[in-house]
Order: sequence, then C-alpha cells, then structure tokens
Amino acid sequence: MLREKGFNTFVIVGGLTAWRKAGEPVEPVPENDLVKLPTFS
Repeated sequence: MLREKGFNTFVIVGGLTAWRKAGEPVEPVPENDLVKLPTFS
C-alpha cells in the first residue's frame, strides 16, 4: 500500500531490533499513539 502511494519501502530482515542494532535512527512515539496487541500463550 505504501509503495502504491509513492513511498520507497523495504523489508528489513530482523525487523526493528536489527535496525536499532545497526545504529539506524528511530523516532520516539507518543504514548497515546501506541497500540498494545493481545499476547497469546
């Protein structure tokens, strides 16, 4: 969907953890914008 709207996107192997480990920049997210997903055991 983002690509269809003209954004240059990539799949990052290892996700956000790998991004942070590589020292890439991240932005803080306001607490009110966070959505907590249910966890399953």
